[in-house]
Amino acid sequence: MRTEGRLTTAMTNWLIVLLGLVAAWVLFWLLWPRPLARLFMAAERKQGRLSIRRVRQDGFDWHVLEGGHGEPLVLLHGFNGDGYHFARVSRLLGAHFRVIAPDLPGFGQTTFQGELDYDVESQARRVLALLDELGIERFYLGGNSMGGYVACALARLAPERVRALWLMNPGGLQTATLSPLFEVVYQGGHNALVVRNREDFQRLMDYCFVRPPWLPRPLARELADRAARHAERAQDIFDAIRFHSKPLEDLARGLDMPALIVWGQADQVLHPDGLKLLSECMPQAQTLLMPATGHLPMIEQPRPTAEAWISFAESAARRETREAARV
Repeated sequence: MRTEGRLTTAMTNWLIVLLGLVAAWVLFWLLWPRPLARLFMAAERKQGRLSIRRVRQDGFDWHVLEGGHGEPLVLLHGFNGDGYHFARVSRLLGAHFRVIAPDLPGFGQTTFQGELDYDVESQARRVLALLDELGIERFYLGGNSMGGYVACALARLAPERVRALWLMNPGGLQTATLSPLFEVVYQGGHNALVVRNREDFQRLMDYCFVRPPWLPRPLARELADRAARHAERAQDIFDAIRFHSKPLEDLARGLDMPALIVWGQADQVLHPDGLKLLSECMPQAQTLLMPATGHLPMIEQPRPTAEAWISFAESAARRETREAARV
């Protein structure tokens, strides 16, 4: 009888512990998502073989994801994004490039004091200053959406430093057909890029993907809450990009460097006919239209997106070597 009593007590204790763990999990999963969100982000970094680097430079405390080996490849994220947008392609790119993915000021975990100008040329100058601090002179440069727009502005400011451009669904084209998202904006409706709550975040996800990747609920809630906390600043950044930045056509026109322009055929954020329009501005541009893909090809289709860039960059490097030998 004593043995049975001890077993019953032990089982009761284990049941209490199990129920406590379940209650804690429910608490974190539903009510306090931040700790679990950080665990998921750490897992994403590990999968991408990236590490966090903090860089203090001229009043900025940059949050940079870095990993891999080889020539530097600087990757700039889009509106409401951060360096984690490139974690999935970084796993594939790291064997060929040293990947550097900063959080642009105004987004992610890069911090600063005071107010900033957010037009794309100001952001491009900040990225150049960061690369100077890191001691990087020449580099490959890629960007998605707003990040592609900033990348073109940077290439215009310092063309001698950019070996080749990788533009994924870049923003800033003034003469392109309006996308479904921007049709709503131009009609005075709510701008889905300015996230005010968790429902807005889900609406933006629907715009961005054909087949949304699995996003753990705590991470989705944390990202939505972070964006909502900075909704006013996001609107200021959007206005600076829309009204106080040169059109992408002007920044890209005549950029005489190898460029790969990738666009998702089903992009609802920026109309895919921008692919042809932009390529006509750049004499060395090659294009890739990805079927059944939305606004973030490096997340939705990481392998074909990364492989297209690796092949293009290797071809561009061989061409650069032959031209240097002739000179």
